[in-house]
Amino acid sequence: MMRALAAEFRKLKRARMILWTALVVIGYTSIGLAMLPVFEDLQASGALTPEAQSMVAPMEDPYEQANITEVNWDAAMKFVPMGVSGAWGIMLLSLVAAYVFGRELREGTDAASATLPVRREYTVVAKLVVIAAWTAGLALLAVLVDVPVVGVYLGFETFKWEYFMRGAAETLYASLFIYLTLPLIGWLSLIRKGYLRPMLFALAAFSVSMSLIGLEAAAYVPWSMPSVAVGVSWMPLRGELTAMSWAIALAVFGLGLAALIRRTNRLGDAG
Repeated sequence: MMRALAAEFRKLKRARMILWTALVVIGYTSIGLAMLPVFEDLQASGALTPEAQSMVAPMEDPYEQANITEVNWDAAMKFVPMGVSGAWGIMLLSLVAAYVFGRELREGTDAASATLPVRREYTVVAKLVVIAAWTAGLALLAVLVDVPVVGVYLGFETFKWEYFMRGAAETLYASLFIYLTLPLIGWLSLIRKGYLRPMLFALAAFSVSMSLIGLEAAAYVPWSMPSVAVGVSWMPLRGELTAMSWAIALAVFGLGLAALIRRTNRLGDAG
């Protein structure tokens, strides 16, 4: 197992994809935080008062406010987990999974990998560990980028480490649900060479997840669960994930893992 892990991490030693994904996170986070003046203007006009938000989500609604009622450090740090639960999280992490699993097929090196003295199941698990580390790294990078960008705009006088720690925890929490869907993306990348099919699937999943925001059904769709857990900036609502939500998310992960192992074994036998 350790040999498989070492081999997978060595494959990324000179991979430019790591740099590109990091740049996307930096750019997206910085651009997203440019919305702070917009929220400040809305606050000044009274559009972000608790009373106005209660009109969006009545008290009897099961979704509670994500508490972006004013522009400060606490609110600004919530934009990062909200961002990862949406476009850049689903699409970028899906690209990471498609790259890790589909790279060898695309480059034609899968036949050589199949002859290595490592169990194929170990290879699948090692790739998932690599994706987990990559996911966590991008999530924490987004939070780290958030600090200087917000600091320039709001000043560092009112910064507290608890804001950073909460932002990091919520960002990793949102990323976890996306990660549980990534074995399906990896399986799609092994069906055919290239990244088109898995990315089209990710785009469809993202579109469906956004259409469910604010509905109770969102708590039972894995791609919507991150938004339910941390809210979204344009509709600051936060819902509750139940035991059934976790069961569904874990079942999707398990099915994807089983499909990955089966496909990997078939490719190995064909090679």
